[in-house]
Amino acid sequence: MARWALVVEETVGTGHDRTWGSKVLAEVEGSREEAVEELKRLVPSYTPQHPFNSRRRTLLRDGDTYLLVSQGSMRDYHCVFKVWELLWDSERPEVQAERLAEGDAEDG
Repeated sequence: MARWALVVEETVGTGHDRTWGSKVLAEVEGSREEAVEELKRLVPSYTPQHPFNSRRRTLLRDGDTYLLVSQGSMRDYHCVFKVWELLWDSERPEVQAERLAEGDAEDG
């Protein structure tokens, strides 16, 4: 069965150390549709690292991708939420083994 990562990409850090980073919010084992439904549930309550005090939040959707725009006192920030299929993880070799086994089953 497929495994899906629910990912947010956002501005992390402070001052000159600010960068654009990715973080896995959750994993879902099942269909892509199940993963998209879980992302849909998680996104509205997500609190981004920036801005500290948001004056306004706007949530947009394009298919299965979400964009959260947060208006701060001095600047606007945004987060992008996506569903990605997890194919391999160097710290979890069982994930790759599962994917290889699925590939063998599809070929057979």
